[in-house]
Amino acid sequence: MTTPLRTPTRRLPAGGVHNLRDVGGYPAAGLTTKWGKLFRSDSLHGIDPAGRAELADLGLALVLDLRESDERASAPNALDGVGHRDVHLPVYRDGIGSRGATHTAQTLDLGGIYTWMLSEHGGALTDAVRLIAGSGSEPVLVHCTAGKDRTGLVIALTLAAVGVEDRDIAADYSLSEVMLAGEWVDAMTAVMAARGLPAEIDIAQIVASSPAPLMLATLASLRASHGDVRGYLRAHGMTDTELDDLRACLVG
Repeated sequence: MTTPLRTPTRRLPAGGVHNLRDVGGYPAAGLTTKWGKLFRSDSLHGIDPAGRAELADLGLALVLDLRESDERASAPNALDGVGHRDVHLPVYRDGIGSRGATHTAQTLDLGGIYTWMLSEHGGALTDAVRLIAGSGSEPVLVHCTAGKDRTGLVIALTLAAVGVEDRDIAADYSLSEVMLAGEWVDAMTAVMAARGLPAEIDIAQIVASSPAPLMLATLASLRASHGDVRGYLRAHGMTDTELDDLRACLVG
């Protein structure tokens, strides 16, 4: 019996998950990114049995977890039975609690956080893109806690490297604000507020916002400093062969 083809869908509803979606269908230098190949999400600790079955049906082979070790320990992914390979790649290299926390508190807004991640943690971000490039035809899911910031930069770098236009990358990024609104944002805002952050920090912006102009400015900054996003990835160890592999696996 022939398995019916899945209708391409951007948003993939799953109980206990708020920001799970497919990044297929974006124009990329005359072709499009493949549906059913690369997914992005918030954390998967609360996913329900139907959601796990959905991921298994997608043939999900690799889950790339960008969270720090303490985040994984407090909210381990509930993906038993999916049949995937799990790779833990903490963007901050488990160093956010000491020097990293002090550094980001000085400029704790999304623009400052992204600038810091790209300048101080470009190796980890690039390693994530390299893992996607090496995945061949296997479906890959990238996630962090919200699926908005760390995941947002990895997905943006990936899409830009294969020729997706900035406006489409920014539009994809901005969807997180819509998908996280409500229950998830309310709960995370309460968690952040309980940490006693300085009054001048805009918690709502950090937790809930994913403005397209910020992503456009971030991509423009990388272009100004490295020529283009591929130049940024090369500067952090990615080879031309790996960049070619990324396009081959993601675009068709």
